[in-house]
Amino acid sequence: MTGTAEKKSAPLAAQDNLPDEKQVEAVCAVASNRSVSAIPAGKTRVAVCMSGGVDSSTTALLLRDAGYDVVGVTGWLIKSGSRCCDTGMIDAARVCEQLGIDHHAVDLRELFRTQIIDQFHQSYARAQTPLPCSVCNTVIKWGALLNYGKKILNASYVATGHYARVVQTESGPRLARALDPKKDQSYVLWGITMEQLRSTLLPLGDYVKDDIRAIAAESELASANRPDSQDLCFIPKGTTPQQYLANFLSEAPGPIIHAITGQMLGEHKGTHNFTIGQRKGLGIASNEILYVTSLDPDMRVVYAGPKEALMRCELTASAANWIMDEAPTEPFQAFAKIRYNSAATKAEIYPMPDQKIRVVFEEPQPAITPGQVLGIYDLSNTYLLGGGWID
Repeated sequence: MTGTAEKKSAPLAAQDNLPDEKQVEAVCAVASNRSVSAIPAGKTRVAVCMSGGVDSSTTALLLRDAGYDVVGVTGWLIKSGSRCCDTGMIDAARVCEQLGIDHHAVDLRELFRTQIIDQFHQSYARAQTPLPCSVCNTVIKWGALLNYGKKILNASYVATGHYARVVQTESGPRLARALDPKKDQSYVLWGITMEQLRSTLLPLGDYVKDDIRAIAAESELASANRPDSQDLCFIPKGTTPQQYLANFLSEAPGPIIHAITGQMLGEHKGTHNFTIGQRKGLGIASNEILYVTSLDPDMRVVYAGPKEALMRCELTASAANWIMDEAPTEPFQAFAKIRYNSAATKAEIYPMPDQKIRVVFEEPQPAITPGQVLGIYDLSNTYLLGGGWID
């Protein structure tokens, strides 16, 4: 298999000096013409979603060394912008060449544009603060790439570099937090279905990030020293989200009103420039510290107030997904999480018709933000039970 992979990767190595976009096209051309190799006897094939970063690269390494028949799969998501997609495509191909495994590139630019990029600015127009990386997990990794891995590559599993765990219990697989609480990414995987979970491997959940860096460096992977991606991949480097949104959304001026007194504090150029809980960049002078407490895009009003005005005891969420064999129908207690960097807190969960969820917290929560993800964990705060999009 090693010799075959090296031979097929030769066109990439011969064109290293091409511009990024042409390199990506070369990688896609090589992948699209590649036949799917037979699964070796006694092996289980895994399609590893590879971004070119150290986490997904080390995932492929660990699974290969564990005896799986590993195939790397990369989605071509954007044509330009921050270029992390373009350079990631090349890095993923190089890592696969190092590991002696096949690499497949899948052109998903149109799907990514309609389901993620377009939805991003449309959400801001509705005064919602989207979480596109969570959508990408559902639509791209556990959507298009999982289907490609199963139907085209004949893979039994898909794997990613997320820090979370699939734990086998007496009642079946459960999606659990990573052992490293600082890197846990289970929250953004709320959209995985039980069927998809049964076909998922998440080997990094048992490691801390320093271990992964060390393993990659020891194996001299091409991505070992690649920095972690921090920004949204489709926003050009050096561009703020507000500057990016200006390409799609027109200015819609309106008043900034004090949430408690009703006093007009100033004017803004569009509610899409603000998010709940925002403190800086309000463009108003005040003797008290003010936060954005709510947005009304129809009336073009931004409400601002003191921190206590941010507190809410309940929320509703839509498009609920339950990572359980049977969706709950009765109220139950659990831990609920309302943003990636917040702690999960105890709440009463009320399943509702039409894939809705109502959550009532034991203690008021700050800056519950429409468009963000609700994550629901069991009472041990270990297993992710499901979630939805906060209304």
